[in-house]
Amino acid sequence: MEIKGIDVSSYQGEIDWKTVNEYGMGFAILRITEIGNKTDSKFERNYKGCVDNGIPVGVYKLSYAESVAEIQKEAEKVVDALAGRKLDFPVWLDLEYSEQREMSESMLSTMIKTFWSVVTAAGYKFGIYCNMDWYNNIIPADAKEKYDFWIARYPANDDGWLQERLRPSVGVGWQYSSKAKIPGINGNVDRDVFYKDYADKEEDNMGVTAQDILNIMRSWLGYSEANRKYKQIIDLYNSHKPLARGYAVQYDDEWCDTTVSAAAIKAGAVDLIGTECGVEEHVNIFKKKGIWIEDGTITPKPGDIIVYNWGDNTQPNDGYSDHIGYVESVSGSTITVIEGNKGEAVARRTIAVGHGNIRGYARPKYATESSGSSGNASVPSGKSGYTCTPDIVQLGSTGLSVLLLQEILIARGFKGKDGKALTLDRSAGENTIYALTQYQKSRNGYLEVDGICGPATWKDLIAL
Repeated sequence: MEIKGIDVSSYQGEIDWKTVNEYGMGFAILRITEIGNKTDSKFERNYKGCVDNGIPVGVYKLSYAESVAEIQKEAEKVVDALAGRKLDFPVWLDLEYSEQREMSESMLSTMIKTFWSVVTAAGYKFGIYCNMDWYNNIIPADAKEKYDFWIARYPANDDGWLQERLRPSVGVGWQYSSKAKIPGINGNVDRDVFYKDYADKEEDNMGVTAQDILNIMRSWLGYSEANRKYKQIIDLYNSHKPLARGYAVQYDDEWCDTTVSAAAIKAGAVDLIGTECGVEEHVNIFKKKGIWIEDGTITPKPGDIIVYNWGDNTQPNDGYSDHIGYVESVSGSTITVIEGNKGEAVARRTIAVGHGNIRGYARPKYATESSGSSGNASVPSGKSGYTCTPDIVQLGSTGLSVLLLQEILIARGFKGKDGKALTLDRSAGENTIYALTQYQKSRNGYLEVDGICGPATWKDLIAL
């Protein structure tokens, strides 16, 4: 399989995407941010042009980061700029900055992993762009085994056409020219060929899993009316046509069900649950799809949609549906839910199994998880039962695994040494380790109280 496309940035100016599409274009990879961590001045126009003309889209970020903290900010800016929008191809981390070439292999590996963690937690695919010299001499060995690569290699006498003798023996994609001519684009443009069709839904063949939905919801935690990020969720919902009942959600509307629907839109799961912005109307859709469970006393599964009726706190509860969210996990008799518009933010709630305010559940017909998940873990897969195995967290650790630990400890009610709720700062400082130690102590000898979140503590925390 070979699919030919292009990669572009503001350097190409105003692109006539209709003409590009008529010429024949299998994909376009757009620069999303530029030096200074600012959004590329043509990204919005280019993204709209591709979507309007049916051209599959990916994005790339040329990294100028010289530390883990800096590359994390770059990744977060990419996610913010995407604002929940769909991508067909991955987010590509472009590695060619000379300062990064001088880094140790372990540092570069950690930086790559940090970028990967942020973009994949937001629900996007990830890959690395580099040239053959970087691939052979700079890229860490573990990265070569784990990630997809898009390789740049073109001849000194580059005339815009593919020269077979230079085809790389590695990678899923090849940037074979920087001097191609394409109708609709003024001047030269990079030309690419991919051997993997990311836009081919049949190639995924796993369908949408509960964890796909939950990863999207996790990526929105903290989006709020206060920081105005909740508007990205509403904008995503309103971008999907046709709108439920023809209504565009306003920024001053309640937005809990808008969030549930937006997550399904982003995950490509609209067929599973439909879209709605009103909970009672959504329950009617659930019933028509045959996924509604008229019983608020059952023990739900991760990915179930929980519906509340705050006007009645007794079971059976068959009153008016007025709030909604996704079940993230179940530990014993405690359900952890991620909801939109909880305290005017995307946030977690814990509630007891069978609580009187639970109206019922919808159970979407998700694809089966790829490998032996127990159904109660927050981050399932692989040989250990996780889709992304959390790292060991100890004093001084940073990154996504620390963030996950902090979120779980907050949900469980464990506070820092200062007596306050933990800050979601992705840094395992004194307060985070104190809260972890208190959790380990609460398990009454079941866990070693060492202040280290290793495999045994992770397994216990996420109730495998």
